[in-house]
Amino acid sequence: MYYRTAIHLCRLGLSKMVAKCIAIGNRIMGDDGIGIEVAEKLSPRLKEEQIELIFGETDIDYALGKIEDGDLLFIIDSTYFGLSPGTVTFTPIGEVTRQHHQMYSQHQPSLIHLLKTYGKEVEGFIIGIEVEKIDFSLELSGTLKTRFLFICEEVYRFICQRRFHHA
Repeated sequence: MYYRTAIHLCRLGLSKMVAKCIAIGNRIMGDDGIGIEVAEKLSPRLKEEQIELIFGETDIDYALGKIEDGDLLFIIDSTYFGLSPGTVTFTPIGEVTRQHHQMYSQHQPSLIHLLKTYGKEVEGFIIGIEVEKIDFSLELSGTLKTRFLFICEEVYRFICQRRFHHA
């Protein structure tokens, strides 16, 4: 019931903040491109919800240029936390900016570090998708391919629910 209400309010456009989904990753490095693949799959649904999509890929400067003070961000990227491949984690940006010196990102300098450096006043979440392997490949690993639709649905529900909370 709560999920349906959140989706309905998303569609009515009752959010005060501009919601932006930023996809980070490298398409030619296998699972590192999972954030881009998920955003591409969800693109029609997110656009319907009035959520702007930004495909930053490995161009962090481009992504940073699309972010304004007051935005609600959902940054989708691959992670390697030692969890089961395909596990989706949700970390508030504020929590990450306080601990940015402990973070590692393959996409250096990290977008989070630059948000803090340039004093961008934003809220939102890092949506991390645990990788199985990163290597030179245009395809996702077997595990991420198998779990792909479940990952997409989990990410979509989270974005709509959190957007509703920030309305």
